[in-house]
This record gives sequence, C-alpha cells and structure tokens, in this order.
Amino acid sequence: MKELSKYLLQVNAEFKNGEIVTEIPYEEVMRLVNEPNIVIVKTNIPEETLQKAVDATRAWAEKTPLAEGPDTFVNNQHKRRLHIAKIQQAPQLFHDHTFDDLTNLEEEYKRDLLTVFDPMRKFWNALTGNQEEFGFKEGDAYLHPQVTHYPMGGSFFGRHWHPLNPQKVGQILALNQYGRDYHSGGTGYVINDTIIETEGFQDMGDLLLFRYDLPHWVSPSSFADRFSWDDPRGRWVAILPFYNPWGTPAEHKEPQGWKEQIQTAKKATSEATV
Repeated sequence: MKELSKYLLQVNAEFKNGEIVTEIPYEEVMRLVNEPNIVIVKTNIPEETLQKAVDATRAWAEKTPLAEGPDTFVNNQHKRRLHIAKIQQAPQLFHDHTFDDLTNLEEEYKRDLLTVFDPMRKFWNALTGNQEEFGFKEGDAYLHPQVTHYPMGGSFFGRHWHPLNPQKVGQILALNQYGRDYHSGGTGYVINDTIIETEGFQDMGDLLLFRYDLPHWVSPSSFADRFSWDDPRGRWVAILPFYNPWGTPAEHKEPQGWKEQIQTAKKATSEATV
C-alpha cells in the first residue's frame, strides 16, 4: 500500500482466474475506504480485455437506437445525458450505456462486457460480504452495470452524492489511459473539507474505490477540444452500482458531517475510558 496524497491511497493487486486479489485482505481495504480514503486498486486487468469492453459497448450502441424517454431500469439502453439530474440535482453531460438486462444481451457483446463486470461483481461481493448475481429484481436493489463515455470538449458530471447503503463502496474502473486516450477530466471527492482530485493518478485498469456517500464529481474535459458525441476519444469508465430505483434517495443536505462524526467518536471513546 502507498499513500499518493492526503486521503488518496494505492493498493496493488493481481488478476487471477478472473478475480481481483488485493495485496492486503479485503477487510483491510474496506477499513481504508471507510476511514474515509479514496483507494486506487492496481487491478492488472489486461489492457486488451478493457479495450474489448469499450469496443463491444461502441459496437452495440451503433446498432441500438438512443433511448429518449425516462429510464426503465429493466433493459439495456444508451442515452446522451445532457440535463440536471432530477434526484441528484447535478448537471450532466456524458454518454451513458446501462446494461440492466446484461444476461440477455447478444452473446457477442455480453462476452466482452462480462470479462470486465464479472471481476467487478466478485470484488464488490468480497468487499461487502454480499453474494449478488446479475439480474433485475422488482422492488429491490440489483447490480446495474454501466459503461460511461465522457467525450472530449466539455463533458462532466456535477457534484453529487448517494445514500451509503446498500452500495457501501463505489467502484470506477478506468477502461482507457489518461495522457494517451484523453488528457483532461477525472473524478474528484471532498473529505473533511479537503478536495481530492484523482485526475492523472488513475491509469488504465485502475479501480477507484470510495465510500458511497462521499460527495464526488467528474471534472470537465478541456474546452480546448471540440465536442462531438460521435468522437470515441475521451474518458471511458465502467461502474457497477447496486441500485434500487424504488429506494430512498440521498438526503438533500450534503453529507459533510465527517468532522462532527469524528468528534462524536472521540468523545464517546474518552467517556468510555473515564
């Protein structure tokens, strides 16, 4: 494990038989996430595997009409998001590909997407103690695979946050390489009034882990580039929310109570030792 900056840690891992195996126990990884810290896991997933996931997503999207209506949360769809999110009240500009019916996706695309999402699923299960499989569940939380493209020229996702449960820990897997495939834009966080920017720290194959109720955002890609929905350049990431469309959304008040929580914990510890 290595400290990259305040609240930003790096943990090495091996990719064995389709699973992400960290150099420290999964329980220790979760402890670091919950302190809280942003943890970058060097998964060592082969670049070829990651590129195939991007290629499969693009090929599928080219033959699939863009979704225009409200999200259904039960099918596979892709949408150009350019609005202020109703629940999160955060401005958005990115191309979202969601695979809520991944198991019924055409085999030629499903194969290459599962080589990325299945390791993410197993890793999240190992971190959280769950045993979730892919598949929609009416009225309950389920795994919600997404591939997101942030085009060059001004794409972004505004500052927002989520309920901690049932997700517990968020995952953002880099599918391409900063400095080669894109040169601006990255995920930022705030912990104890400290801004943590991960731009330039996350390489292709790196998995960002974060406590799910931390405020976070995706910084804009440079406006020096011309924007185009059809340009494949830009940042590509895979994420795997454990999402309940019928669940309680995050509170309107931003969860900035870390200092209060720490002080409360210190007070309780002090009183217990008296």
